[in-house]
Amino acid sequence: MPDDKASIGEVTKTIVGVAKAGDGAPDLPAAAIRAIALMANGLSPLQLTRNALGGLRLNELRGGPLDKKGAGSRMLDEKATIKRAELDRLDEFAGDQLDADGRAERGLSLDDLKRMMDANFERAAGRRRQIDRRLMDGEWPILLQVMGKQGKAGRYLSLAEVRELFVERRLPARMAKRLGDG
Repeated sequence: MPDDKASIGEVTKTIVGVAKAGDGAPDLPAAAIRAIALMANGLSPLQLTRNALGGLRLNELRGGPLDKKGAGSRMLDEKATIKRAELDRLDEFAGDQLDADGRAERGLSLDDLKRMMDANFERAAGRRRQIDRRLMDGEWPILLQVMGKQGKAGRYLSLAEVRELFVERRLPARMAKRLGDG
């Protein structure tokens, strides 16, 4: 997808396709993805019409209704530059996980993610909105569904793969292979 804009249909197709490439092929509802993409740049009738007809403007998501304005993980700044300290902070919430083959790695279970999201919400006291915590529930837990690995104790996000996603901007090799990109 280009960095500037993509049709709602293209965004939906891409997200659904990537989700299906995840372990267990999680099924994300296309209608919900379309609704989120439709309102991502703004809720005014003009913005909704602009997205519906002209596509989602990917470089203009900051400041939109889904922007938590610093109440989230803070791993990306306003220009989508990685903030290494915030990326490294994920390890504070991670635990040692065993993958399906019994290999150990650092990862985030759903409980770990909830602790992280709660901590992110707390550190934003004074400038957060109640909706910000709900928005978090639509990010990290969904990423766990899509990109998580099935481990001995349940699903988890591999910290190495999360770093690869954010720093290298690519999906794990196991998913890229299923998509035909690897």
